[in-house]
Amino acid sequence: MKTIIISGLVLAFAIACHSPSPSEPKASVSTAQSNTDKLASNLSQTTSGSEPSIVDDNPTVGRVKSMVNGDLMCYVTLVDENNSEHEIGATFEICANSNLFLNQKVRLVYERIPVNDCQSIEPCGKTRIESLITQMETVRDGNSQTLSNGEWTITIGNRESWSGVNGTGNLSYRGCDSQGNCIDLTGGKVTCRDGLCTIGWRNGDYFYVIEQPIDNPDRPETAESSTILIVRKGSEIILETTGFQLVSP
Repeated sequence: MKTIIISGLVLAFAIACHSPSPSEPKASVSTAQSNTDKLASNLSQTTSGSEPSIVDDNPTVGRVKSMVNGDLMCYVTLVDENNSEHEIGATFEICANSNLFLNQKVRLVYERIPVNDCQSIEPCGKTRIESLITQMETVRDGNSQTLSNGEWTITIGNRESWSGVNGTGNLSYRGCDSQGNCIDLTGGKVTCRDGLCTIGWRNGDYFYVIEQPIDNPDRPETAESSTILIVRKGSEIILETTGFQLVSP
């Protein structure tokens, strides 16, 4: 049984491979730097696999209406949260698990993948790059949450993947800035100690860390307003921001 329930976890966000300009001010070091350093150290010992690609238009949450294998890729028909229908390419491995996802609400992760660009299904040496669904997971009630501070809008998914053991979990996030530029990451790990919980993701040299106090059932709003988003490149903090409010549970 989990003895700590985390709500108001928020999704850390920064544009991948963005290096700050020299004039960009550095934020002050968090008072919980010890937790952050330990989490970053743990993450640095793991690999994240293929680097996630930035996706601006394709939905990341929706209900699967159909899944069909084609000659070049799998085709997924998805109804998003605005009731709009989308036909989206996916890897063949996604269609192989159609029995798990049909008619389910899912969360999607995309990557840019080379696909055959020939007149027939026979290989001709030509390829083109397509943004394909490479990961799909069912979304259960209470398993994701969205918060915003006006500048960043962040959604954490798969929160129930954390078993309560420090340094574990496979939390995902989608984060968007105020101009609508978005990024998706997976593999978030949770560590809680001394009244503070941190969630961290690694993307190359960048670490994205969320810090927030363990929830007080009598004052649930304090966890949201006290949430801190920290973005680091190596040991250098390049962003630290607060002021998040709950958008959707």
